[in-house]
Amino acid sequence: MLQLDIATLTLTFVSMALTTAIVLFLIWRINRDMPGVKLWLLGGLLLLTSTLTLFLGVQLNFPEGVAPFVSNALSLPGNMLLMEGTLRFRGFRSQRRWLLLLALIPVFLLASWLNRFDAAARYTFHDSFTMSFMLVAAIAFVWRTKDYEEFFANILAAFGAALMAVSVGLRLLMALINSDQVFAGTASMVTQWYLFTGTNFYVMWMFGISVACYYRSRQQVMQMAREDSLTGLPNRRCIDERLAQTLAESKRSGEAFAVIMADINDFKLVNDRFGHSAGDTLLHGIAGRLRDAVRDADFAGRLGGDEFLVIARPVTSQAALDQVVSRLRTRMEGPLTIPGGSFNVRVSIGAILSDAGGETADQLLGAADAEMYQNKAQISQKK
Repeated sequence: MLQLDIATLTLTFVSMALTTAIVLFLIWRINRDMPGVKLWLLGGLLLLTSTLTLFLGVQLNFPEGVAPFVSNALSLPGNMLLMEGTLRFRGFRSQRRWLLLLALIPVFLLASWLNRFDAAARYTFHDSFTMSFMLVAAIAFVWRTKDYEEFFANILAAFGAALMAVSVGLRLLMALINSDQVFAGTASMVTQWYLFTGTNFYVMWMFGISVACYYRSRQQVMQMAREDSLTGLPNRRCIDERLAQTLAESKRSGEAFAVIMADINDFKLVNDRFGHSAGDTLLHGIAGRLRDAVRDADFAGRLGGDEFLVIARPVTSQAALDQVVSRLRTRMEGPLTIPGGSFNVRVSIGAILSDAGGETADQLLGAADAEMYQNKAQISQKK
């Protein structure tokens, strides 16, 4: 195996340590609201300090056992934080798991101290935990992703974590078979190549989390651009896209669907009597009722003001459409508590089948809108 120059290796580690520390800080600074990113930063700083401690121990002639103790005492919690950060980033949050991991820190410190003079025990203990942490992190990055886009956005970070686990696992295997190369410290080729490859895999992981964070940020921006900020329902832009997509799919498959529009009767009275904050509360409450009313295959959004739209599919007959409208009306109507009092919600609904409302999205919306105002006029006549 090729022997690495220790001075060159040390200089490489110092420069990479500074670079990765800066990159980790920037990742956290830009994405600090994302779950897990702060733990990545803390874990990364601990790992970088741990690695530098080994080289400083050689260059500055630390007392025997000091550098291994400090390095392991920092590395084990650092790897643990990388794993926990990944689990939180992917949404796998657990207070019980976090408390258990925190309880391991005193165990790590004690084992690092007791094994500071015993290289075999030290590597076996350290590498067993580190390999497990990295494997969990690698799996968590790609476990149950929403779609292929998220999978490919996370694959580089998963691959980097998996390679780090492999690197640690190889050193663990050599420690278990009592290889002298493992126990010779930074002077051994095995340790030098372990640190060299491990650091490169760590840089790969860091680039991977940058891609994962960028993808997550991009998805959040896209969601905000298509989501109504008040109700959380899809907004007019998203409605237009979904309606055009549904219409195109319907023309290819021949499957009919329905466009249903609804607005709140006497909504202006709420704003005039109770204020706009009460009107906002009412709209938010109606949106919640609408979410509960639609089926999994249906789509619901807010057109604007007090108008909402539902795309129901498949709906193949007028009788089926009448049932959908009846269910929506039942779920949406009724008393709703708002600031300053209570409002008895009543809605006007217009619904049209795709094969009867026109050939374009605008024609379908126009037909549903006309039906809705006809229903509103009928309700007004009954008062």
